[in-house]
Amino acid sequence: MSPIVDNARLDGLEKIGLWLSLFWAALYGFRHYRRRTQRKSTLPSLTSSIRPTSTDLFKSPTTRITLQNFHLRYHSTAWNALHQSSTARLAKRTEWRFVLQSVYDMGSLLGVLGMLGSVALLLWTTIQLSSSLYSRPSHFEDASQSQVFSKRDALIEEANINSIGGGRRSPALQLIIPGLTTPLHHLPLLLVALLTTQVIHECGHAVAAALDSVPLTLAGLGFTVILPSAFVAFPSDETETLPLRARIRLISAGAFHNLMFWLALGFASWLGTSHFVWATLGYHDISPYGRVVVGVDQDSPLYGHLPPGSVIYRVGDILLASQDGAQAQWEAIMSTESAQPTPSLGWCADEAWFLEQDTSCCSTSRHSPGSSCFTAPGTSTLERCVDPLRFLQPANGENARRCEAATECGHAQVCIHPRGDQELVSLTIHMPTWLRASDTDTERTIVWQGDKAEILDEVDVGDWQPSYEWLPMGLPFVWDTLYSYLKMLTVSLYFFNLLPLPFLDGGQLFDTLSEKWDARGRQVTENLPMRRLEEGADAPPATGTQVQRGDRGRGTLRRGIVHMVVCALLVLCTGLSLWNTYF
Repeated sequence: MSPIVDNARLDGLEKIGLWLSLFWAALYGFRHYRRRTQRKSTLPSLTSSIRPTSTDLFKSPTTRITLQNFHLRYHSTAWNALHQSSTARLAKRTEWRFVLQSVYDMGSLLGVLGMLGSVALLLWTTIQLSSSLYSRPSHFEDASQSQVFSKRDALIEEANINSIGGGRRSPALQLIIPGLTTPLHHLPLLLVALLTTQVIHECGHAVAAALDSVPLTLAGLGFTVILPSAFVAFPSDETETLPLRARIRLISAGAFHNLMFWLALGFASWLGTSHFVWATLGYHDISPYGRVVVGVDQDSPLYGHLPPGSVIYRVGDILLASQDGAQAQWEAIMSTESAQPTPSLGWCADEAWFLEQDTSCCSTSRHSPGSSCFTAPGTSTLERCVDPLRFLQPANGENARRCEAATECGHAQVCIHPRGDQELVSLTIHMPTWLRASDTDTERTIVWQGDKAEILDEVDVGDWQPSYEWLPMGLPFVWDTLYSYLKMLTVSLYFFNLLPLPFLDGGQLFDTLSEKWDARGRQVTENLPMRRLEEGADAPPATGTQVQRGDRGRGTLRRGIVHMVVCALLVLCTGLSLWNTYF
């Protein structure tokens, strides 16, 4: 079984790959040039013939930028002075230090609960994904060729695209894959949100370290292939000698910051701050009745036919205005994972005219440009190729009569509907004053044939329409999209970092708690020799050393088993997610 990917997404991925290749080529070219200039500027020596291995792109007394194995790393000690001064202030204000330590102690408790919750969530998602392999239908059982068109003068294109996972329940966790699970052009916003949440995470570790007078060694940023990262470092001898309470507080502070940031974003949404800001800046909210077009993918057939600033307020026969809001109605109609809406009405057509039409597009092997297969209810063989714009966008404003059956039409007429596999969708849009070609150009009808989910991928819609032409059209959409990614990624980072894996905070938290539990057993056994000295020859043999080694070995084995099981679950969950996404 092979993945079904459309050409537009492939073109987008090729462009991203090209720009990334140029970016890394330029960096490695600069590093090579820097190595050559450094080699020429040094005096000859016995080792001058050895190939230089320096990974530095830039180096100063406080800052260093290195490049190695497609990993760009910036780290600096310039933040150490600020961290040291903050530590000194907290040491003087003992009441503030006690309050903050109590708050971060609550974060330690939330960290332990989050570690347990992350494992439970990972296990539940793996079970869901595994069960979906046996319950979902094959991708190709109902595959049908489809055409995409917008206007009479638009290019008619064919696509063999099915919706991914249509009709099955979504798992608790989903991979974020630009171009598949999220629009490809959202990639820059995703990277900005990812870096922001990681910086907030590392700030949590820095604050917790300042509360216990642990100095900051360095802080920096990283960029691996395409993924950004942030990090802080502390002296290992300082962190390993911390009391248990302080050490757990330091480990869990990063995840605690992510959780608090998520709560702050949710509280700001609850207050409706964005509504106040955009209304003040000159935008008006159209979410109760429609969706404003913010942008259209340049590779989409809809490009040039859905002008940015227009408002989609009707899809087929369904108005977007509803009790749940236009956004919920829009996503429910356009998403192939939702239940199909009630069948739309057909159109009355002259039976003689209908019988004269071609039948080529109704065949599975041939397609007629600009036509769709229509059928008359109640008949099994009466199928003809009809231009859907004749009914969905009639000339001279003469709308055809709508019907459910032929009995509702006139004499010698039939009631025709698009065949079920044609997936015709009409979008009725309202044009703002600055986009109208004439005074009567207030509404337009755009016709789409194909997978409705593609419209969600290729068309960006929002809630806010500018009151004036000169206002930035996409500003509210960009901010709202970034805001949603910040909320999604910060809570995702909270759970992911608390997984008990060696390279994550959750692994350090689990190992610390496990070592403390094992240390309690060792303290008991270490007291056995002293008791034997006090009780004399009648005391039982001292076996404290043997028990201590056994406890340490069992603790190490237990931690290793937990790490391996969680790692296996993570690999299995990721593989199942990729399988369900691509196949």
